[in-house]
Amino acid sequence: MNTSPILVVEDDVSMLFVLDECLKGRNYTTLLARDGQEALDLFAAHSPNIVLLDLKIPKISGLDVLQKVKEISTETIVIILTGNATINIAVEAMKKGAYDFITKPFEVDNLLSVIEKASRKWKVVYENLQAQNDARLNSPGIYFSDISCGAKKLDQFIDQIAQSDSPILIEGESGTGKSLIAKEIHDRSRRKDGPFVRVDCATLPSNLVESELFGYEKGAFTGASSQKQGKIERADGGTLFLDEISLLDFNAQAALLSLIQNLEFERVGGNRLHKLDIRIIAASNQNLQEMLKQKTFRHDLYYRLNVFTLVMPKLKDRAEDIIPLAYFFINKFGIRKGVSLSTEAAMKLTSYEWPGNIRELENVIKRALILMGQGQVIEISHLPLELNQGYWAFRELNLGLNEILETTEKHAIEQALIENNLNIEKCAQALKMPKRTLYYRIKKLNIDLSSMSPLKGQ
Repeated sequence: MNTSPILVVEDDVSMLFVLDECLKGRNYTTLLARDGQEALDLFAAHSPNIVLLDLKIPKISGLDVLQKVKEISTETIVIILTGNATINIAVEAMKKGAYDFITKPFEVDNLLSVIEKASRKWKVVYENLQAQNDARLNSPGIYFSDISCGAKKLDQFIDQIAQSDSPILIEGESGTGKSLIAKEIHDRSRRKDGPFVRVDCATLPSNLVESELFGYEKGAFTGASSQKQGKIERADGGTLFLDEISLLDFNAQAALLSLIQNLEFERVGGNRLHKLDIRIIAASNQNLQEMLKQKTFRHDLYYRLNVFTLVMPKLKDRAEDIIPLAYFFINKFGIRKGVSLSTEAAMKLTSYEWPGNIRELENVIKRALILMGQGQVIEISHLPLELNQGYWAFRELNLGLNEILETTEKHAIEQALIENNLNIEKCAQALKMPKRTLYYRIKKLNIDLSSMSPLKGQ
């Protein structure tokens, strides 16, 4: 990130010295100007991100300097220094785009607090601009290669392990991107033209695990009227991705171990071994080492899978990736090119905890793209209310019970519309209500379908 100096504009030499010392004490670098002309010259030469500007300065007034700075760079953050006598002018400066104002005499802690908030805001602004201007948004590797330093190391590791056929274990909370990582590894491997078969172990019925994975022969059990290929056989020549592998029972784990060791299998009810050419990638949101201690996961299977291990961090622990990821999803799902985030929306995204990790961010961006309709900028109003921390957001909006219920219902209907890409019939089924009732509630809650746009590729 750009670490440009703070431009301090103050005609009082002693005050200029105090401000300079305060900022240097917090490891900021500074540019010092005593009049408006000098300030504009320094601004043109150094392009500082933050300007600390006194209003009563010679040659060119503080308000005129503010206006010129904003004409050159709308994203530059300008903080006004003002005495009590010029408080009305400071308010006018805020209307002209100033970020905040500080009255003199000021408390040093208050000054530094405002500067630090401004620095955090600039960081979001900078990341937003960088992501907008990224020329590689359409490249397959954007998900990793154009993000943070940590993600770039992950990108390099993916390149290395993609060339091998050894098993891979991916660990991390739900929503951290384990499936996307698995698909990325497949796409960079020699198997990229072969099948990528995902098995969600969480949805496999315990009595059908082996028949779903390995397939079955005709007559293998009641109802087996014909031969059926299993998921494993369908992955031949490609990659088998076992998601949430921790949920497989011991019998299925034993069968899977045999598959990894020998790369051959029998269909249920069969007596012939079938050879396979597959790579296995497994993922878990549980701590498998803890499961080993509790004897709920096989040691031998764990060590067979654990040739390469990737641990996916929570999204809140990689805040620098939030804005680039948001633009990745904007590009992936948006119909129009050039859609951007407003600074306020970007700041809201970076300040949220993201308990649902990357999957939650993806859904938030999908929602925003639909709600913004034909617009080009995602505003804070397009983001869901839970980003304001649930009930406290209602408190902040000063809503009564009926308004809270209506707001919640409106959000639920909007979310169903988003999840079903504006398909009313599917939306009504999801909400378990007749289409006529849904249309009535949409009209009652002032949900404007004509202002919404469907997503790309959904």
